[in-house]
Amino acid sequence: MAQARRDMGELRPIDDLMFRVMARDKAFCGELLRVLLQDPKLEVVECEPQSAVTNPHGRSVVLDALCELSGGRFVDVEVQRTDRDDLQRRARYHASLVTADRTRPGTPFKDVPDVCVAFVCEFDPLGEGRSLYHVDRVVRESGRTLENGLSEVYVNALARDGTDVSALMRVFTEAEAYDEGRFPETSRVKRRLRETEEGRKDMGSVIEEIRAECIAEGKAEGIAEGEVRGTLKTLVRLVRDGLVSVQDAAASAGVDADEIKRTLAAEG
Repeated sequence: MAQARRDMGELRPIDDLMFRVMARDKAFCGELLRVLLQDPKLEVVECEPQSAVTNPHGRSVVLDALCELSGGRFVDVEVQRTDRDDLQRRARYHASLVTADRTRPGTPFKDVPDVCVAFVCEFDPLGEGRSLYHVDRVVRESGRTLENGLSEVYVNALARDGTDVSALMRVFTEAEAYDEGRFPETSRVKRRLRETEEGRKDMGSVIEEIRAECIAEGKAEGIAEGEVRGTLKTLVRLVRDGLVSVQDAAASAGVDADEIKRTLAAEG
């Protein structure tokens, strides 16, 4: 890793590593959601980065950040750099798991919590050139919108259309961009992580967390060399986030560059 392609100081909020740390800050999460959900009075009471939602009978998920709002609504925020998932089905699945996880047995359906899934994408998720998309449930025959407590929001972080969303996304996607006037909390947390020793230590701790997670995944899958595979998975994540080159990752893992490339391709 000695010849890293980018150091930690060049990470951006839309990168998984930085977002994982930023999402620990409730003030940042509140500012982000007030812009994305277009609600200046929105208040976040709790935010849990890397929130594990388990399904004992099927696939579990780890959410990038699960925020609870003052009115009891839950918002799953996901940062997505590559267009490699079926976002529509993923949104449906995430929302269903959060709903089931946060609903107590015997709860009347009218009291089932509202859930929003918000994807912040470094590409245009719906291909219409907009910075923000809302997906609603609509009666096909009349065009009437129906509410059932689920909402979906998709953000095109590359759009520059003069809106608050696009201005915030500039701070998300450009390493040197800040906007203390409009987005003081986002700018504050981003600057601390990029420019202070304390912030760099926080980022380093996240890398160790990811490594431990990957090792655990390897062992859970029955891989005998769980730690070796865990290290490889960690390095692949760092390559994807631009922290190390393919060549340096291969040298650190003791494999050839083609193995790193194959693992990257296999993980999408």
